[in-house]
Amino acid sequence: MTLVLDGRTVSSGQQCYIIAEIGINHEGSVETCARMIEEAARAGADAVKLQTVDADENYAPGTESHDLFSAAELSREDTAGMFDLGRKLGVQVFTTVGDFVTLEWVDKLNPVAYKISSGLLTSLPIVHRIAQRGRAVLMSTGMATLDDIDNAVETAHKGGANGIGLFQCTSIYPAPLESLNLSSIRWMSERYDLPTGFSDHSAGIEAAPLAVAAGAVMLEKHFSLDPARAGFDHRLSLTPADFASMVGAVRRAEQAMGTAAKQRSDGETQNAARYHRTLAARRDLEEGTVLGEGDIGIMRLPPGHGGLLPVAFDDVVGRSLAVARRRYDPIRSEDLA
Repeated sequence: MTLVLDGRTVSSGQQCYIIAEIGINHEGSVETCARMIEEAARAGADAVKLQTVDADENYAPGTESHDLFSAAELSREDTAGMFDLGRKLGVQVFTTVGDFVTLEWVDKLNPVAYKISSGLLTSLPIVHRIAQRGRAVLMSTGMATLDDIDNAVETAHKGGANGIGLFQCTSIYPAPLESLNLSSIRWMSERYDLPTGFSDHSAGIEAAPLAVAAGAVMLEKHFSLDPARAGFDHRLSLTPADFASMVGAVRRAEQAMGTAAKQRSDGETQNAARYHRTLAARRDLEEGTVLGEGDIGIMRLPPGHGGLLPVAFDDVVGRSLAVARRRYDPIRSEDLA
């Protein structure tokens, strides 16, 4: 299934789509959120992702989540302003929504996609309602069983999602490297025939280029202006400078990955003329000599020699020389009677 985000195809062979996960690290300040979007764009993000959550619609009062999201809510007007700002800066802004009420007004902002967080993956009525909006649906799979993923993908398909993407995700904060299971990226992509990325909850930038090597076509990483701040998702996040370093590491990993089909580069083609071996005389040979195996060497000669390639060895044995050859001279087709 094809996934297109703002006219850009997200698939194997294309540049990895990198998302700066702002979430609620703005702590309810529209000024901070605006600065984060600006810094994310400068750091090389293709998109930024918010969490747009009505605390009263999603969490019981008195719970930690209700307190946290109540303290970090942006107004509808401010959220619309952040979408506009991102587009002006050349990055897409989309969000996670967890209830039907929020979905109604967020959809009017024309997000390029919706993100289904790991905690919402089993909330199939929400997945279905979001898919019915006819936009792309990106789903994280942290904490999910295989049945959970099967059901969510089926629900998004049936709802009419305009493209589906999956993310390998480990819902541990922070996630140790040994828990990341990056091999699941290619496995999920093949099982569901869907573009699959990596939502990174590990510390630092080490996992990001590894995920690209493991087949990730999207990458999501938490972003903060100050990861040392207490609470929210700051401690899981990268600074703008570290995020830019991660983007650079990902782009270099893509260069190193190259293409799946084995092919020789232009530089290797040039080096092949220097380093590949050719047929040559192992001793001085007179005109008319019938060549035996002991007369023919497989040697590296100076470029431009014009000698036969080693594959011709068996065909040359038993042929006679039309001209004399000195030791180390190439044996060329025109030298044979």
